[in-house]
Amino acid sequence: MKIELTDEQVQTLDAEGSGVIVVDPRNDRSYRLVLEEVFQTLRGVAIDGSPWTPFETGILAGNAFGLLDDTDYSSYLEAQ
Repeated sequence: MKIELTDEQVQTLDAEGSGVIVVDPRNDRSYRLVLEEVFQTLRGVAIDGSPWTPFETGILAGNAFGLLDDTDYSSYLEAQ
């Protein structure tokens, strides 16, 4: 499924760049809007059977998301 952005949303995306937070008003859940290329890269890393351990995948994902904005994602990388 593909959702087309409104003109106002496109302007926000242009101003903010990749990593815009989108909130679902029904349940207040937040999502990150990322470039398709970034998503495909992360998706390729997270496929089952990957040579990467979950910890290594977490580090890669944290580093990738860290490139999107100034948010500190290190808390997501802590061992569970």
